[in-house]
Amino acid sequence: MASCVSPDTLVLAGLDLEEVRSSALFRKVPQATGFLEPFHEATHVLLAFDGKALLTIAHGPFRSAPMGGTLVAPGLALFGSDQAVRAAVERHKRGAGGPSRPLSAAGSVAAGKSIWMVALGGVALPLTGNGANLNRLLRDSEFGALTASLGPRIQIEGTVIGRTPEAARDVEETLRAVLAMMAMAGKRGSESAALLNAVEIRRDDRTVHAAVWATPDSLAKLLEPLLR
Repeated sequence: MASCVSPDTLVLAGLDLEEVRSSALFRKVPQATGFLEPFHEATHVLLAFDGKALLTIAHGPFRSAPMGGTLVAPGLALFGSDQAVRAAVERHKRGAGGPSRPLSAAGSVAAGKSIWMVALGGVALPLTGNGANLNRLLRDSEFGALTASLGPRIQIEGTVIGRTPEAARDVEETLRAVLAMMAMAGKRGSESAALLNAVEIRRDDRTVHAAVWATPDSLAKLLEPLLR
């Protein structure tokens, strides 16, 4: 899968689909079913974004090319624009992807995590609504990572490295403001508001770290409006 990742990748995310499908969270978020349908045979998925195009790299016991995908090798399929897929096929033939920073960081960030994402700072992701708040956090950062470990309780952790200590302070203040606004937008006393208020945030020089534990019910209620 790594051999298909472009050296120009700015954001890289991964999902352990076997863990995701077996989680209580997956069963409580209907939107996830539709998103994962093209990958129903896959066990793992990588999503690579270079600022222009999204390439999805799937691994699993594919017997033929999945619908909408291109079978590159036994167990390896690609989804994306024709240009992105052709470039990934050529990289795979050479036997190695490019030394992008997100790919290099993925080894330590992704270990033991069901869902993870790493991103270079300053990236403008194609997100709208509340999801666009992520761009505000990346604007002053050098690097960011987000992980989720699924289970009866879900651990979510995020780390952002600011370009300077002052930029890290701005990231911290932006994160606190975004969480406060989202909590206020929800119903007072609701599980979603309580979850947002429970996020622990700390800053150490240029590094801002956030973490929270959530139940599948509370996280599903928070995600539902974000995924509409």
